[in-house]
Amino acid sequence: MSEHPLLEISGLRAGYGRATVLRGIDVTVQRGEAIALLGPNGHGKTTMLNAVSGLIRPMAGAIRFQDEDIVRRDPTEIFRRGLVHIPQGSLLFPRLTVQENVLLGSRRPEARAHRSETLELVQALFPKLQQRRDQLVGTLSGGERQMVAIAMGLMARPELLVLDEPTLGLAPKVRGEILAALKQVQRTGLTLLVADGDIDFLFELTDRWYLIELGRVVGSGSADQRPSQQEVMDMYVGGTHPTASSTPAGSNG
Repeated sequence: MSEHPLLEISGLRAGYGRATVLRGIDVTVQRGEAIALLGPNGHGKTTMLNAVSGLIRPMAGAIRFQDEDIVRRDPTEIFRRGLVHIPQGSLLFPRLTVQENVLLGSRRPEARAHRSETLELVQALFPKLQQRRDQLVGTLSGGERQMVAIAMGLMARPELLVLDEPTLGLAPKVRGEILAALKQVQRTGLTLLVADGDIDFLFELTDRWYLIELGRVVGSGSADQRPSQQEVMDMYVGGTHPTASSTPAGSNG
């Protein structure tokens, strides 16, 4: 592990307008890790990811990426530093082809210098996109569009890839294809921070997890401390916290 975490979030409070969603979040991500965010919908996972990528301005707290404070940075600057966010329902360009969309991901200077090499990797990960390279994105299935979004993120050669609900609404077969691709790039050392409603997908992909409930981290653990099916059900209806977790991190009450 590096001397400093790749991403360090401490005391993060954030929300929308006067509504506070996050109430003192502490999360760390080491370089090369894959981290899962668990918790019921509406309890702060997306808000945390939006704050990390600069889409919303935190009310309080610190966010350090590569040991630099990024709280006051705009999303474009954060992206250029290597933090690449693929939000839920990513906005693609429906009137452009698959290939044109994918190549738009290589906007960072580091990415442009390795565009051909990265494109070969992406095509190997998602052969279906190579088959549809000249097809308009607006004519693709939901699963194929999600593959395009992930391919665009990978084309940026990120230091940290942040994914919000990458399997939402997808068929099991497509989820499996996306899982296989992400596991392959994670093995090369890519750092991942992922929120998703598919618990099996998350535990298959990630090394550690944080449980967010009512805007606070109320539990955390490693992938081999996977909660039972009943504990998972309790998590997502706001019930008891998983007994498999380690000492809760960032819980402020």
